[in-house]
Amino acid sequence: MKEEILGLEADFANNEYFGTNVWTEEKYRVLSGNIPVLLSAPHAVNQIRGDDVRDAEKYTGALVRYLSGSTNSYAIFQLFTHADPNTDIENDYKNAVINLINAFNIKILLDIHSSTFKDETDIDIVTNARETLRGMDNLFDKFKELGIKYNITIDEHNEPNKEKENEIITVSSLVCGIPSMRIIINNKRTDILNNQEAFENITKLLEEFISFFNYS
Repeated sequence: MKEEILGLEADFANNEYFGTNVWTEEKYRVLSGNIPVLLSAPHAVNQIRGDDVRDAEKYTGALVRYLSGSTNSYAIFQLFTHADPNTDIENDYKNAVINLINAFNIKILLDIHSSTFKDETDIDIVTNARETLRGMDNLFDKFKELGIKYNITIDEHNEPNKEKENEIITVSSLVCGIPSMRIIINNKRTDILNNQEAFENITKLLEEFISFFNYS
């Protein structure tokens, strides 16, 4: 798996994670699927927030590309550095997410991120106090169950961001009426070069969760 992930990450890693060729007009890319699940990696490359450039969340783009292929899910990911979809009110990426959900009758959005954690938690699930689950609280319960199976520690952070109305999971759940989850992975676990076992276990967990949702 490691070599495949590194290959999938190459497009994002170009130009020190500013992404693909700077002259391209392709700001994001969409992968087709056969099941009503949409995977998203909006921070696969560096993002612009105000006057700042925020670092890419490395390997989230490669993970989404891999999962799309292994589960036949739809996917969207950022390829070139521009405004952050989770903070800008109007954003091409966010609009594309809504269009994909409506066009292909998507039933769930999994927005994949990574971050530095203060503890050794592996994955933090953000649902804004479960608002974005649209009443399907069993989805978090299933994540916890799979966490035990794959030795992955799952937490649930329910404090919404200050501008939650601009977030992808808020917009997709409110506008499109589908459950939406932001899955934040401890970036120690997305570092496949140094922690391949954890990366593979998280991948297996997500594959089984997607299969559970598709067949439930």
